[in-house]
Amino acid sequence: MTDGNQFYIFLVCVSCGIAGGVVYDMFYLLRTFVRVRAAEIAADVCFFAFFAGMYLFVSLLFGLPDLRFYMFLGCLIGLLLYLKSFHRIVAFFAEKVYNRVKDKKQKQKAEEKLCRIRKRRRKESQSEQR
Repeated sequence: MTDGNQFYIFLVCVSCGIAGGVVYDMFYLLRTFVRVRAAEIAADVCFFAFFAGMYLFVSLLFGLPDLRFYMFLGCLIGLLLYLKSFHRIVAFFAEKVYNRVKDKKQKQKAEEKLCRIRKRRRKESQSEQR
């Protein structure tokens, strides 16, 4: 195997790692909205299983040789590159959406509580008038 082939394979593995980062963001969004520990663990297990399947598919598609250390390193570097760059942007917007949804729910609960208080006061005033 020539150095050119190894460099090509390394770039394919880096690209696979970046694609894995995109997949991780999907599972990250799921973890953000579901705050149950079991769901977080399940999301992580699903991510790694999906990433392994994706790597196997890419390996077969491009005819990559047996797993070598530089291939593993390429996937890891690609994943880290994605997580240190685009993931921060996605995490920022996910936090904004999460906070907005959370604020809406809090406002809705406050409105419901206010309606219950008003109903109770009306009933009390009606009973006092009788």
